[in-house]
Amino acid sequence: MRFRCRWLATRNRERDDVLGRLRLKVVGELVEEVYDNGLYALEVDDWLVVIGDGFDHMDKVKRAAAAALSDGGEVVYLFTDDAAMAFELVMFGGGSELWSVAYDGRDGVTAPTFEGAVPWRVRTLLAQLQKAQAKAGGPKAEVDHIYALAPTYAMEVVGFRHDETVASGEHVPIWQIAPKTSR
Repeated sequence: MRFRCRWLATRNRERDDVLGRLRLKVVGELVEEVYDNGLYALEVDDWLVVIGDGFDHMDKVKRAAAAALSDGGEVVYLFTDDAAMAFELVMFGGGSELWSVAYDGRDGVTAPTFEGAVPWRVRTLLAQLQKAQAKAGGPKAEVDHIYALAPTYAMEVVGFRHDETVASGEHVPIWQIAPKTSR
């Protein structure tokens, strides 16, 4: 299955406040695994995750909104597109970008781009993935281990991975959300 999504996570904040600031509202509640594309929110420990899963929903979770939301605490933001083999992982705080890692593997395995004070763990994880890539045959291999950097690191920090957590059934309820309509 190919994933294309954007998600953000913020810690120790009230769901309704976060959704209100993102101009989103709860429209349903699921107490089961979710396999369908959609716009969802869920709690993972002390993190609130908002995910736009699929082409028709990912535009509802905006990078600029994640930055603005970070005026009340750190926000992790991830964009990933399996078709293009591209990702962007960003940590926002105080309303601005603290650091980011971007990757574009559309033309094959390459090195990610780092901006700001990227955590040391991201760099050590990259070294491990580069080693796995070399073992698999290097850049010409049929697999791109480097592409796993962002979701793997995000899982370590937030406990959420876009291609596993929502379908696991471990973090329920999962709220179906939708944009608030203007009046």
